[in-house]
Amino acid sequence: MLADKGAVVEEWIDIHFFRPLGVRVARRLLPTRVSADQVTLACTVLGLVAGHLFVYQSRLLNVVGLALFILSDVLDSADGQLARLRGSSTRFGRMLDGISDNLRFINLYLHLMVRLILAGWPGADAVTLALAAGISHSFQSATVDFARQAWLFFVARGGELDLPETAPPPSGPWYRQLVQRIYRDYVKRQAMLLPRTVALVRSHLGQPLPSPLAGAYAALQERLVRRCAFIGQNVRFLLLAVTACAGWPAGFFWLTVGPLNLMLVTLLVSHERHAAALNRLPPAPELAGAHAA
Repeated sequence: MLADKGAVVEEWIDIHFFRPLGVRVARRLLPTRVSADQVTLACTVLGLVAGHLFVYQSRLLNVVGLALFILSDVLDSADGQLARLRGSSTRFGRMLDGISDNLRFINLYLHLMVRLILAGWPGADAVTLALAAGISHSFQSATVDFARQAWLFFVARGGELDLPETAPPPSGPWYRQLVQRIYRDYVKRQAMLLPRTVALVRSHLGQPLPSPLAGAYAALQERLVRRCAFIGQNVRFLLLAVTACAGWPAGFFWLTVGPLNLMLVTLLVSHERHAAALNRLPPAPELAGAHAA
């Protein structure tokens, strides 16, 4: 079974490339003892190797690194598919998957920074640019994830949306507590970026969603959610191809800090303006009657 979240949330390349390959890998692993978390670990290791190859000036090694990144993303799809096929999907597994994504790209940014220094950039300049790009990437990814999960919450009546108060508190062994603390900080960052959307979600947690709200949300937010693809994870592979693989590693940072941040600001402003309008909608008649009773 190929699990996807719909054409609005899923990018074309996810639906037609990453997920089909991911589910094939998952089906091959289904009769084995390999766990979804082990696939996540393999995805992380492969992504770390891919990032290391971008420290070199060799175009061939950079292309190999890009290919390994893409293969790593296939495994990133396969771990979730395997968990769903086995009926063993957990919130902790989803947290681990998110941390894997962060580690892969932090590692990439560090290696590109070292490459700039080895090429003669002053250390302070390289560190500043890499740090600015890394922080920008963090905000962009958090916004994309929350906008998509909010869409699934309001329109598809599903998703894996968490707020600061619903994120699980740290518990269990130290490594689980570490993952949970990182995840809670991530959720808090999302709430800081999209406070009006968070307020809209809070006002409808634990109660039936009125159909008029779902329709209004879809009408206002669909184009914005689709545009998340322009600052999502898959666009990073294209950026790597046209910058680092082409001998311009600094371009990966500059494009992240410049054009992608402009897209982020546009997305945040429009998304929050729409959320404010949705917050002002009158309650659905059927729910108003139920509340009065």
